[in-house]
Amino acid sequence: MISSSDILHGKILIVDDQEANILLLERMLRSAGYVSITSAMDSNEVCELHRKNHYDLILLDLEMPSTGYSGFQVMEGLREIEPGDYLPVIVITAHPDHKLHALQAGARDFISKPFELAEVLARVRNTLEVRLLHAEMKKHIEALEQKVQEVEASRDLVRRQGDGVKQACDNNLSMEGHGAGALGQPQVPREARLHTLLYVEDNPANMKLVEQIIARNPKMRLLTAVNGNSGIDIARASRPDVILLDINLPDISGLEALKILHKDPATANIPVIAVSANAMPLDIERGMKAGFFSYITKPINVSEFTKALDVALEFASENR
Repeated sequence: MISSSDILHGKILIVDDQEANILLLERMLRSAGYVSITSAMDSNEVCELHRKNHYDLILLDLEMPSTGYSGFQVMEGLREIEPGDYLPVIVITAHPDHKLHALQAGARDFISKPFELAEVLARVRNTLEVRLLHAEMKKHIEALEQKVQEVEASRDLVRRQGDGVKQACDNNLSMEGHGAGALGQPQVPREARLHTLLYVEDNPANMKLVEQIIARNPKMRLLTAVNGNSGIDIARASRPDVILLDINLPDISGLEALKILHKDPATANIPVIAVSANAMPLDIERGMKAGFFSYITKPINVSEFTKALDVALEFASENR
């Protein structure tokens, strides 16, 4: 859980080629209790500074004619540092028509000039909270990956030891003339099990994207449902390895569906991943407390999606 102290200790970088703007923003933030604030007036320095310091939030002016690089160019460089990850940028602009372009370029929010104290503090706090929750969830997934790898390594060791014992027995039987097969006879490899994924989603565009992602993996099949009740019925009947569950469904909410799945012994141990447009910190925290295995926000980031799915599939394999 992210505390107020965590948010106030988040590392913030202010980037503006006007010293007066930097001083004003610093004064606003420090008066609200933020303690880790640095600044830069040269946009050329931003990417290297972020690479070294891993800021939780960058307040970035879009127009910096005296520095050589615009805010849009800086965001391009930042995306190379954090490909497929959460770009912690709030853009600063006096031009309303730049806001949509900035959000499409990867910015998480915007602050308008001239600065208004309540707006600045609200947008900074919200973005920092989401960024810190994202980092916490990333650590959670990495810890699960590590645990799965350790269990898999242990299983491989036991399997190799068992194979060694079996080979020794086969060799002894063959030498005695009682073997069931000739020495050197190739073993037929065991076919890898097909993984089953159930996606409960009423939005056709999101359904199509996930179908395209899953189609790349021949070892995976996708089942779909367009509402919560039918999703529960399919889950009970097919026992999928992993369930992807939208929160906002037309009949019952994803949270209600999750409760029903957890109460049913047939589906209680299936990892369920939330896939939702509810991306506010309280939404994510509420979802994780409810028992989701992980939480993916829309629009779906393909890299984040596949990583979370891989971890859930490994977990499912170990707990079947």
